[in-house]
Amino acid sequence: MEFKYLKILDDISNDKHSGAWIVAQKAINCVEALTSEMIGVSVPELVAELENVASTILKTQPGMAQLINLFNLVFVTIENETSEDSIVLSRKVSGAVKRFHELAKNAVAQVAGFGAELISDDSLILVHSNSSTLMGILRNAHDAGKSFHVLLSESRPINEGRACAEELAKLKIESTYFVDAALSKAVDRADVVLLGADSVSEVSVVNKIGTRAIALLAKEAVVEAYIACESSKFLSHKLVQKNETPRNPNEVWENPPSEVTIENYYFDNTSLEILTGVITEKGILTPSEIGGKIGAQKLSTKLLKMLR
Repeated sequence: MEFKYLKILDDISNDKHSGAWIVAQKAINCVEALTSEMIGVSVPELVAELENVASTILKTQPGMAQLINLFNLVFVTIENETSEDSIVLSRKVSGAVKRFHELAKNAVAQVAGFGAELISDDSLILVHSNSSTLMGILRNAHDAGKSFHVLLSESRPINEGRACAEELAKLKIESTYFVDAALSKAVDRADVVLLGADSVSEVSVVNKIGTRAIALLAKEAVVEAYIACESSKFLSHKLVQKNETPRNPNEVWENPPSEVTIENYYFDNTSLEILTGVITEKGILTPSEIGGKIGAQKLSTKLLKMLR
């Protein structure tokens, strides 16, 4: 018998294109499938497999705060459960991840509402990479009858900007697609810059490579630049990934000369100080407000050990 949760786990491990919220939803589905399929096992066996799934996902999708917060909730639920019945524990874990999903889903809709308020008629909106949160903002503004044009980044090395352009085209929203090296021209034209996030700490945001360059260009051009994300992506700077291992060089250049070394990265780190604000389900927050919310988080000892 092939378990559904293992298929989902394999899909997550090999997903290089999806944004943080899409990957988080897959992880939620994986945990729910696991808790429903591992019937009749002991509590230690169930916990061990949940730990294995968490470890695999966090290693193959590093730096995504939503995943860290999801599995933090799973481990806190396990630590607080006193029953030795695996069925009871499965139900508790399943219920916890379902609540996480509902809260995050509602937050995405609220972020879309606040973000859409920043879009004026006949404005030029610069977005980077393929973020479902940013797409929600653009869709909300479009549904409200606003007319605007989107400036898209190429988003190498995977070129996620193409997927974003295709989604916008389905909505009949016109866009202009820029190679990454020409983004200074896009920033100069933009009325506002909207960027996604994989994680937001008290001091910085981790997002698709190129975010820092765009934010610096926007500051120089005096163009407002916002991060848009749910508070489930808030993460203490102590847990933020400091160094990213270079990715597959073939994504950049399949057969370079042997004398050439390719360094391929997916993420960069941008100071909150050079951004205008962070759009959340609670409105637009400042770094100090974000820090207060992060300080109130309770972290599982099991998760902390896993992330070391």
